Amino acid sequence: MKPISLVENGKQKPHRAARAGSAKPANAYSIAALRASLQVLDTFSEREAWSLGELTVRVGQPKSRIFRILTTFEECGYLARDEASGNYRLGQRVVALGSASVKYEQLRWRAIPPLQMLSDFTGETVHVGILFGTDVVTVQLVEGKHDIRMHAAVGKRSPAHSSSLGKVLLAYFPEPEIDAYIRTAELKAMTPNTIVERGKLKLHLQKVREQGYAMDNEEREIGLRCIAAPITDHTGLVTAAVSISAPSLRLSPERAMSFVPKLKECARMISRMLGSPSLTETGRI
Repeated sequence: MKPISLVENGKQKPHRAARAGSAKPANAYSIAALRASLQVLDTFSEREAWSLGELTVRVGQPKSRIFRILTTFEECGYLARDEASGNYRLGQRVVALGSASVKYEQLRWRAIPPLQMLSDFTGETVHVGILFGTDVVTVQLVEGKHDIRMHAAVGKRSPAHSSSLGKVLLAYFPEPEIDAYIRTAELKAMTPNTIVERGKLKLHLQKVREQGYAMDNEEREIGLRCIAAPITDHTGLVTAAVSISAPSLRLSPERAMSFVPKLKECARMISRMLGSPSLTETGRI
């Protein structure tokens, strides 16, 4: 076998193996099996139902692989199989995801007028957040008028147990889900004020539910205080929350408490825009 030369025309050449490994392919971090599965799922935007044979031809993958993908999606509720025809169609999990996407997009944009009113009244930054796993994620905000204010951004995530938004959302979980969260979540101390003792957090969440609001008393960041109230969807369930946030030197606990009526009013306005009865009307505050 002819040896690989590292010199060509008097110039040093990089070794071929070194050159091949010097840069990662553009798809180095993608998962081929997942990409193939999503390709199958995407075909259901073209027509309502497919047979195994039709999908095999349409996608151009081996029939055995398509069968495994379809079976997995069916087991997880993303596809449903008609027993009579054997054809597959979209399942309830996909429908639920689509509904959630529409709901949160409605929440994000319909919340703006009430948020603007609350921000104008308080002069402070106001947010709407939803739960994502054990974090709370900001989906909409209106910044306050002060030069010194909380740094805010749509998409910002914070541990739910240390946030007023997160604590409100956790407080309205069904009791077994609260217990599961408290038992399994990593209750990291963000500041000395963060509630990390599991029994104490459960009692605190019970109090939040009773009073209809939660306060982050410098629990996520020293120098920052927030207060939040729940937002309900068209079913009357708490699926989001609205908060007022400001530097603690300006937002004392007493001043924060004075904003509670306006905060709850803002939450009810957003809830009604989403087709929900207010929490007051359902007797939960």
